Formats: sequence, C-alpha cells, structure tokens
Amino acid sequence: MPLARDRGAARALILGLLSLPFGVFAPFAIWAGTRSLGRIRRSNGELTGGANALLGLIAGIAGAAFLILGITYWWLTS
Repeated sequence: MPLARDRGAARALILGLLSLPFGVFAPFAIWAGTRSLGRIRRSNGELTGGANALLGLIAGIAGAAFLILGITYWWLTS
C-alpha cells in the first residue's frame, strides 16, 4: 500500500516560497509547516512529505526575517 502524502506539506512549501519575496506569507508558512510536521510525526510513518514541510518552515522563517530586516532598514533610513 502506497504511503499518503500530507497535503499541508505542499501548502507549507508553497507559502514558504511565496514568503521570500512577499513576507506577508511568512506567518502562514510557519504555521502550515509546523502543523504538517506534527501530523507527519504523529502518523507513525503513514504520512510522507516531511522534507517539504521542513523546507516550507525554513523558508517561512527566512521570509519573516527578511521582512523584519527590511522594515527595520526602511525605518532607520527614513
């Protein structure tokens, strides 16, 4: 029987990638990645997609950092 892929993992990855140029997506990517990783860990090996969820989480954190740094830079220079 093939393993099922967690749909939240793909959602986290897409939101994480969108958060890099558009930081407003970062909190949603972090939330989706965290929830997806939790579901995958609790599934006892029945769900896959952990790499996508983790990449989405990391990209979401990076997007949030870029957003905060950009706002801080803008605030300091204006």
